[in-house]
Amino acid sequence: MSHNKITLVTCIMIVITGCLVTPAFASKGKGAGNGDLQQWWQKLPQSEQQMLRDRHDIFQSLPEEKQNRLRDRWQNYSDLPPDERKKMHNKFKRWQKMEPEDRDRLRGTYRKFKDLPEDQRQQLKEELYELRELDPADKEQQRKEIYRKYFP
Repeated sequence: MSHNKITLVTCIMIVITGCLVTPAFASKGKGAGNGDLQQWWQKLPQSEQQMLRDRHDIFQSLPEEKQNRLRDRWQNYSDLPPDERKKMHNKFKRWQKMEPEDRDRLRGTYRKFKDLPEDQRQQLKEELYELRELDPADKEQQRKEIYRKYFP
């Protein structure tokens, strides 16, 4: 799996986290510095408000450990420079355009990646990073060989 695909999965988690956390802040009521957020919330169509409320409910039902992890990811995303956030948005759009079978295949590959020992994960990342230097034809062949090496 390429470094971009791993980043894409992380991007999706960050975007989902943002959707989960936003209603929590929007529902706080009037408070200092909260006016812009309330205006934004009021301007959202009812369907989007409901979707965000539903995601907030899901978030609230998660164990505290998962909530904290998602908050940390959201904070890390918020701290990114605008150009990095734009890259992540573009990757997420690419993910959304993928066929469901391709997304399922990518999720499966990511699960396999997570099951690799740390040293193999690091080595795989390095080998995939080196693919950037190859011609497109060679890149695809080398990618297949790497995949077979780590995911027989």
